Amino acid sequence: MLDALRTPYGRRGGALSTWHPVDLAAELLSQLVGRHGLDGSLVEDVVLGCTSQVGAQAGNIARRAVLAAGWPESVPGATVDRQAASSCQAVHWAAQAVMSGAQDLVVAGGVEVMTAVPLGANLAVPAVGKPYGRRLQERYRAGGGLLPPGLAAEEVVRRWSLRRADLDAWALASQTRARRAQRHRPGYFVAVATAPLSPGAAASLLVSDEALSPRRSLADLAALVPMYVDGGAITAANMAAEGDGAAALLIASPKRASDLGLSAKAVMVSFAVAGGGPEVWPVATIAATSEALRRAGLVPDQVGRFEVHESSAAAVLAWMAGTGVPPERVNPEGGALATTAPLGAAGAGLFAAAVAGLASGDARYALVCCAGEGGVATACVLERA
Repeated sequence: MLDALRTPYGRRGGALSTWHPVDLAAELLSQLVGRHGLDGSLVEDVVLGCTSQVGAQAGNIARRAVLAAGWPESVPGATVDRQAASSCQAVHWAAQAVMSGAQDLVVAGGVEVMTAVPLGANLAVPAVGKPYGRRLQERYRAGGGLLPPGLAAEEVVRRWSLRRADLDAWALASQTRARRAQRHRPGYFVAVATAPLSPGAAASLLVSDEALSPRRSLADLAALVPMYVDGGAITAANMAAEGDGAAALLIASPKRASDLGLSAKAVMVSFAVAGGGPEVWPVATIAATSEALRRAGLVPDQVGRFEVHESSAAAVLAWMAGTGVPPERVNPEGGALATTAPLGAAGAGLFAAAVAGLASGDARYALVCCAGEGGVATACVLERA
């Protein structure tokens, strides 16, 4: 892996909200190859994750981003949907293509502008049907049906006997870690204009995650009302908010990297995917993590940092309970509870954080894991190059 970067994430309706998703993805593709002096024509494929592939994000956004970036029409593109794990899966498939010898230089990542295409937009036109057939609904009817993200988080809280105070404490820690990390400008951030670039237009640059809130206390978080269930535990503070952003990685074979005069920052060691119950989909990461570690021949104590998607604090606390990983090694620069979660970019953003951490020398191994609605999860072990 030669490089990994992401845009700062914008709030829904905030600094990046006027970007069309195709243009935002194209901007990041251009910055990714441009900072290494490469031409887009060298890229053999572009694989992007995107969760809500309707409206502005429909029609194979990866291919459209390639064309919008001005790259040759000969460069193809493919778009992946594994829900919030979409861009993680895009990275897996791109890396596997390179490792197999099928390709030598691939860009992988993801994009989601949730201002333009909010979560659930694919349910907004009932005339064309909804993505739940009769058999699927019947299978899960007895358990209350297929739960939306907030209720799935509440179900994780119930089954893992999690306490509201612990959820809030993790959410506060995520904010604190992210604020501390972004003061030092991690190398995987790239500045993005707060409005689409156009000739003669002036725009300021977004250089850190827009959603980072002023300092709050546990008392502030405790005062928030549960969002989904009376007397529940999930609030606006311990559930990730929607956001806008993109992330991308440059993946090459050793020979191609050498030919280009570039050095790898990290190498992929193992991959895993796992399924789990749709009603508790965030914890499918536990099985994926276990399998990725097994395939790498490692135990958790040998991994210095874990990047876990913070769809909610419940998702991370249940994952730690299931894996035994101590909190100090989890999301050391904070997570989606602090930064928002542009779903199609969230996983690739975790890879960017992991690669930056490995390149800085703070660990030999890192693990990235992410779960998506419906009960699917990915995990990948990386090693410092």
